[in-house]
Amino acid sequence: MKLDNLPTQYIPFKEIRLGSNTLENVTVILTIKGNVPLLVGNGDTPRVWLYIPANKDGTEWYPLIKDNFSSNPDVKVNVAPKMISIRTPDGPVFAGLVAKEDKFVITKLDLRPFGLKVYADENSLSVMGNTLTKNQFRNLKVVIGID
Repeated sequence: MKLDNLPTQYIPFKEIRLGSNTLENVTVILTIKGNVPLLVGNGDTPRVWLYIPANKDGTEWYPLIKDNFSSNPDVKVNVAPKMISIRTPDGPVFAGLVAKEDKFVITKLDLRPFGLKVYADENSLSVMGNTLTKNQFRNLKVVIGID
């Protein structure tokens, strides 16, 4: 999905905790060549969109998860009122929970199975070999843009 064509039902959280980083009033965490691989939205339950590269050069993207629904039977989305997780045959790739009404904590992020060098644990976020820890990002459309 493109940055200028986000789903109309997407409502960003006011705050996201990713590793030890805090993102406040951020629309999108990451773009790659203008494509948005991951959206985490607010709603009755947390809502996730996950797009993955459909070819090696990243010019085409495939919607693996659209608003918590998987397009692949081997990829499972588990949703509870305040939690969400995504599991592939290779293991979990995403998990998070609503900490407060408008705060979401990403506890697991690993997009490496899809050829994207993006992963996080409770301490840091790693993007293309760069590690981010204890940062605060405020009032941004995109936190990290890769061309």
